[in-house]
Amino acid sequence: MKFVIDDTVTKIILKESTREEFNQLKLYLNRHLKNYVFMAKYKLTKFSANPWDGKYEQFHGGYIDFGLLHECYKCCKEYGYPFEVLNKEKIPINRDIKKEDIENFCKEFYKDHKDEHDITKSFVPYEHQEESIFRILKHQYGRIEVATAGGKSLIFGSLIFYYLTHINPDAKFLLIVPTMDLVTQFYNDINNYNYGYHNENKNVINIRMDEIMSDKPRKYHGDEPNIYIGTYQSLVKWPVEWFHQFDVVCCDECLHPDTLITMSDGKKKKIKDIKIGDKIFTINEKTLKKEIREVDYVYKNLSKNQQMFELEMEDGKKLKITGNHEVILSNGKRKRIDKLSTNDEIFDFNI
Repeated sequence: MKFVIDDTVTKIILKESTREEFNQLKLYLNRHLKNYVFMAKYKLTKFSANPWDGKYEQFHGGYIDFGLLHECYKCCKEYGYPFEVLNKEKIPINRDIKKEDIENFCKEFYKDHKDEHDITKSFVPYEHQEESIFRILKHQYGRIEVATAGGKSLIFGSLIFYYLTHINPDAKFLLIVPTMDLVTQFYNDINNYNYGYHNENKNVINIRMDEIMSDKPRKYHGDEPNIYIGTYQSLVKWPVEWFHQFDVVCCDECLHPDTLITMSDGKKKKIKDIKIGDKIFTINEKTLKKEIREVDYVYKNLSKNQQMFELEMEDGKKLKITGNHEVILSNGKRKRIDKLSTNDEIFDFNI
């Protein structure tokens, strides 16, 4: 089969194939959606004049989303079909950037940074963090998996700093996160990495950040922001045209699938088993009172077997959570999981 990449680098087009190849590729890309059996559209199938089988067709008259290019290759390899991209030079790979570029930049940018809690120690990115930045910049479209407390905010922040100083000083960035807590956390982390935990950085970058949705969204007043941080829930309401301005878009996924959620009836349920329409208890952080909310979205972490932090409480209860998350303490303040000590008291949902 022969394919071409369209000018927008968003679609691949099947230009030449036999009838057998065409039909097989169409079948190969016709996949069941995850958790389709729980979706209203599927559950109501028996009452519908146009029943849905739970599958999503990703092959439309020869047009396929660009992200499925490797799936097309896998199909051809599995069935013994020829595979050729006629204009493969359009595949977005930055062949000029080198890993040493990232290493040298980080070495210079963070040379004066000190550890958050001990100013006698230097703060420098780890090799796996520099490797992640390099891979993102080189391949541009893709996913990286970083272990719990592996420094996702440092990777994203350093990516911004490098991009603005070495690629495009006018670039715009969008970071999408699952919760409002993480909007606040990423905002704070990026500022800390830019200025240094003790304001010791002499290479500060001009960044202008906006929180699209948080407890008290911080807005940049002056020039137009070049970094936006928001949740899925808030961004889904924005018009498509608004997203065209961004040079870099990153999505963060970070909740463990076994995290227990308190349902509206008081029972516990693993977050991986939560469905749209379920009703759960939440805390209103302003009043610190319980509220019942209906689940509108379910986002799942694609990373597996990550190292987690397990906290054991005085009453024997255990909490399993990623280290970069913040929890509410009994005094109403927030603190990262990986910064907790045995003297800290976590806010008890049931009191």
